[in-house]
Amino acid sequence: MLEALGLTDDEAELYVALVRSGPSPTDEFDRLPGLPDLPGAVVSGALEGLVAKGLLTRTAGEPAQLIASPPDIAGDVLLLRRMQELHLARAAMGRLSAEYHSSPKDGLGRASVEFTDGAAVAQRADQMQRGAREEVLIFDMPPYVSSAEDGTALGNDCEMDRLAAGVRYRTVYDQMSIEQPGGLNRIRRYIDAGEDARAMPRLPLKMLIVDRRLGIVPALPMNTQHTEGSALIHPSPLLDGLIGLFEQTWSSALPLDLVHDGDRAGHELDETEARVLTLLLSGLTDEVIARQMGVGRRTVLRRARHLMDRAGVVTRMQLGWYAAQHGWIAPSDGAAGAGRETSGQSVGGA
Repeated sequence: MLEALGLTDDEAELYVALVRSGPSPTDEFDRLPGLPDLPGAVVSGALEGLVAKGLLTRTAGEPAQLIASPPDIAGDVLLLRRMQELHLARAAMGRLSAEYHSSPKDGLGRASVEFTDGAAVAQRADQMQRGAREEVLIFDMPPYVSSAEDGTALGNDCEMDRLAAGVRYRTVYDQMSIEQPGGLNRIRRYIDAGEDARAMPRLPLKMLIVDRRLGIVPALPMNTQHTEGSALIHPSPLLDGLIGLFEQTWSSALPLDLVHDGDRAGHELDETEARVLTLLLSGLTDEVIARQMGVGRRTVLRRARHLMDRAGVVTRMQLGWYAAQHGWIAPSDGAAGAGRETSGQSVGGA
C-alpha cells in the first residue's frame, strides 16, 4: 500500500522493516528481522531513496545508525506532496483534453464523433464508467466485446463498483440478452446490487452514455456480428438524440425488478411468481423460461396457468393487461424513476 505514496516496492519493504526494528547500526542492518533478501546495490539504492523522501535518517556518529522517520509525520508529508502532484497532473490532463477536443480534425474543427478501434473499446467503456458520477444508461445486447468462448457476456465488475459508490445504472436488456445461457442470473446480480433494469423484445442498437456527456455505440451494423470498433459521441445534437432514444425506450420497457427481497409487503406475488410473470411478458418462449429458471417446461406452463387463474383471464395477453392494471408489474422505483425520465437525463452502454 505504501507504493501509493510514491515508494518503490523495495523502499516500502525496507521502511516497514526499519519501523518494526527501531534504530539499527549500519553494520548490523543486514541482520534486521523481516529484511527482504535483496542484492546490496538494490538495498543501497532503496536506502538512498528513503533518505531523499524524508523517511530515513542516517546519524553522523560511529557507528552510524539508520532511524526510520515516524510514519504519522513523514507519511502525512508524503501524502500531501502526492496529492499536490495528482492535482497538478489532473490540471495538465484537463488542459490537454481541452486542446484535444478543440484542435482541428481532418479540417472539420472539433469532432463530435470519433472512432475507437476495436482493441480499445472494452478499455474505453470501462474508463467511461469509472468516471461516472451520477448515472449510466445502457442498451444491453449481444455480441459483447468482453465475452466467454460461447459468446455470453462476462461480468461487469466496473458496474458493481460504481453501484456501490452510489452511481445509478439504468439498463434496458434486449430479449437476446435474457435468452443467453445464464442471462437471467447475470441480470439478477446487477439488480440485487442496485441496478434499475427493464427489457424490450428488440433494441435498435447497443449503447452506453455516462452523465449525459459521453456516449459510445458500435460503428458497424449489429447484423455483421463484428465488434471491430465503436463511435465515441461527445456533447452534440447526436448525443442529445441518443439520450432521447434511451428515455423513450425506457418509458415503454418492461421492468425486470418487479419484486425485491424484503420489500414484498403489499405485493400479491412472491418472488418466483414475479419472475415467471416477468419472463412471460418479456416475450420469451416457455422453453427459454424453463432453461433460465432451471425447471421443466411443464412447470412453466403450470405456473403460467396458476397466474392466469388468479387474474381470472384466459390468455397471456389478458394476463399482461391485468398485471399492469393491478400493479403486478409496477416499477420498483415508482415515482422516483418517472421523475428522472422526464428530466431528460440518460446514459447508455455498449
